[in-house]
Amino acid sequence: MSTRTFICQHCRQRVKKNPRLKGNQHYCGRAACQQARKDKWERDRLGSDPAYRDKRSGAKKNWYRGYPGDRYQHQYRQEHSDYTKSNRCNQQKRDKKITGKPSVAKIVKTDALSSKSLVPRGLYVLLPYEKTDGKKVVKTDALIVELHVCSGFPQMVPPRSW
Repeated sequence: MSTRTFICQHCRQRVKKNPRLKGNQHYCGRAACQQARKDKWERDRLGSDPAYRDKRSGAKKNWYRGYPGDRYQHQYRQEHSDYTKSNRCNQQKRDKKITGKPSVAKIVKTDALSSKSLVPRGLYVLLPYEKTDGKKVVKTDALIVELHVCSGFPQMVPPRSW
């Protein structure tokens, strides 16, 4: 490799070195690569500097206190009315595809906790979920399993004394 070029750590392209930058250059000037460089610096700094981490955490808390999420959503919907209308129409199409009729319910957060127990108490076996219909699972951080009720094992489970 020539001393006048380097391979960008983000996009893996061979790029000419910037002569104004002294030392080792690891990222090219593309916007995505510069953002990757800044993100790496931020992660490294948060991991190694407790004072910086505390200062950053405090600044985030202050910002959230003065700018709650519902206000952000409201403002976003006002400023992006075309997107909001399009999304509402697409959601009705998705609902109609699933249930056969368009939904009128407002959908904001689908994984919110509810006070009602969805699964009755008992003994279950958790098995990995196998997709058979070819549909995509959108939420990537969810653990999806199948619950199978166990029967015939009551003597193995000691009664709880709450």
